[in-house]
Amino acid sequence: MQLGITGNIDFEEGVSSPDNLLFLGFHGYGNDESEMVRIINAIYGVNGTDSTNDADNYGTSAPDGNAASDNITGNTVAGATHSPIVRRPNYLSFRAPHARPYIGGHYWYPDGCSVGERRRACTEVGNSIVKMLDSQAFRQFRKVLIGFSQGGYLSYRMMAEHPDTFDVAILLSPSFKGEAASEPPATRTRFALCYGTADRTIPVADQQCARAKLTATGNCTVFEYPGMAHAVCDQEIADLQNWLKL
Repeated sequence: MQLGITGNIDFEEGVSSPDNLLFLGFHGYGNDESEMVRIINAIYGVNGTDSTNDADNYGTSAPDGNAASDNITGNTVAGATHSPIVRRPNYLSFRAPHARPYIGGHYWYPDGCSVGERRRACTEVGNSIVKMLDSQAFRQFRKVLIGFSQGGYLSYRMMAEHPDTFDVAILLSPSFKGEAASEPPATRTRFALCYGTADRTIPVADQQCARAKLTATGNCTVFEYPGMAHAVCDQEIADLQNWLKL
């Protein structure tokens, strides 16, 4: 399995991220890692949320999931110009390993696959990322899962299978099919769960299941957006900024 990665991390604690958060982003079906870069930057209040330059500069990962970019490791590139220090989020945004032929985009698990297949795919990705995060370099950070749709479900499964690894999970309109019979996760993770009232992509029963499972943890804040379809809106960004107290 090969995951693409784009990111920005300052390993010198407190220089550019005094809150010490590390966002781990997982895009929705048919998109790529730039989707979550835009959302993370918006939540963090970075001016200009276009991620094109980020994707160009930060590169992709090696097959084992290790970041292969100088901006990830913090090394100085010969001839590089130095910009003034600005407050930017620390993040890694991942591209799903499965590419859609002809029409582009990537996915974490096939549309319409079984619950078992979906969980196995999430387990494989989650185990790879948790192994990477076990490095000493990442231990200083508070780790924030953030995912949209398929990426939201992947974030949930990663937390459920690794309940002591992640501090926060932001689930944006997550898929939740097949979880009705599962037990609520026993975890310290703090959740934000977001849905639009006009979301017809995620069945209402699955949305209700997600609310029930996550509120049962006692650590979940539910946000609902009237008239929003399967998307992300400005008010949602503002609410998450306040919720994270950035």
